[in-house]
Amino acid sequence: MWKVSSFVLVFTLSLFLCSFAYAENFSFMVNEGITVSGGDKVFVGDTVKLYTVIVNNNFTRLSGNIVFYNHEKEIGTTRIENLPFEQTEQVWIEYVLPEGESNIKAVLTNIVAINTDGEQVFLDNAQLQSYQATKDLTIDLDTDSDNIGNKVDDDDDNDGLLDTREQEIGTNPLSGDTDSDGIGDKKEMDDGLNPKVADTDGDGHKDGEDLFPKDDKEWADHDTDGKGDNSDDDDDNDGLLDNDEKELGSDPYKPDTDEDGLTDGQEKEHGSDPTRKDTDGDGIDDKAEVDAGLNPATSDTDGDGLGDREEQEKGMNPTKADTDEDEVNDKEEINKGTDPTKADTDGDGVNDLLDLFPLDSKESKDTDLDGIGNSIDDDDDNDGILDADEQMNGTDPEKDDSDEDGLKDAVEQENGTDPINSDTDGDGRIDGEDSEPLIPQNQWVKRAVQFGALISFGISIVFFILYLSKRR
Repeated sequence: MWKVSSFVLVFTLSLFLCSFAYAENFSFMVNEGITVSGGDKVFVGDTVKLYTVIVNNNFTRLSGNIVFYNHEKEIGTTRIENLPFEQTEQVWIEYVLPEGESNIKAVLTNIVAINTDGEQVFLDNAQLQSYQATKDLTIDLDTDSDNIGNKVDDDDDNDGLLDTREQEIGTNPLSGDTDSDGIGDKKEMDDGLNPKVADTDGDGHKDGEDLFPKDDKEWADHDTDGKGDNSDDDDDNDGLLDNDEKELGSDPYKPDTDEDGLTDGQEKEHGSDPTRKDTDGDGIDDKAEVDAGLNPATSDTDGDGLGDREEQEKGMNPTKADTDEDEVNDKEEINKGTDPTKADTDGDGVNDLLDLFPLDSKESKDTDLDGIGNSIDDDDDNDGILDADEQMNGTDPEKDDSDEDGLKDAVEQENGTDPINSDTDGDGRIDGEDSEPLIPQNQWVKRAVQFGALISFGISIVFFILYLSKRR
């Protein structure tokens, strides 16, 4: 370490003026003085200021250049302008300190002086050469910037290895990382590496970049599982083997190749493409589809003919083909104009599936399928009898054959048969199959059969009684 002594260079310029010109020579008094900013804590490469002070004790005004030299080589110039009588002025230059010995000199040149008569007094440089200041300085290096000069610092690069030790092992005491491999010399020694060789194991990767600097077969570990990539069959630990990633075109060093939020392994599980954020191209990223319970490999998860995104935008459930569970497919509802999110689109209390007029809250049935709803149709069953008349007659206005005898109500009305009695004449044959539905046919046969059955029953009773008597 070197210590910079502070000096103040004071140029005291004295001029003894005679009553006539050029009668006397000028004389000067010089007090040495140079100050270096930073004091004794400056080292090679530091930018400092070199200061000195000029004093005018002889002239009314004084101007001139102050030139600084190091080993007779000019290093900077400054100037004073019209310095008044008996005034001082501090001047300075900036200077980058060099290594080693310096001989700093300050010289006052090109003086222009004004005397009390206002006349200019010229002083040439030859007259001033004996009036200058010089000083020798020693500037030390501080390689590790610890404010201790290398000459007294026992660890110049501050790498933890003493300079004497570095000289023994052949490392550079002025460099904390002799081989420039990104690892300090001390750490390399502690870790059993060679601080003089950038690639200790010779695998082509510098020690500072090599995760396995003592293994010439390994140098990287992308998934940080402690197993080198060369022997690891899943370098990014995404659940998809490296060989499979090569086949799929995904990045074996990146767990989520397409950056959609699903690891490449998860994409394989869901059948999606690990190289595309939106495998099915439906406008929904694969991760969002999986989170929503959708199939990222198909644009229509529920197979209802509507794309997942369209269903989401319209409030439908893309995982259910029939969102409102009215037994009508969502796509069919869209085509019909009904609301696939409401089981009863028109709110008339009838499910869209059963409602023949699902968009008309006043209609839901069309019994005769004539395209006119029952509410405004005056003959719902289209049997030729108005609904009002059917209600008066007791027939069913929504059935053209109220008694289901094969004859329409209007025909029975015309024929005189009873439209609410399937066997008007009560002969056991329904009107639709009876050639004479108003005249009972074969009544004597019926009665004979009934009488014969009664006699047979009586004879059976008699024989039973006789049987019991004989047993007694």
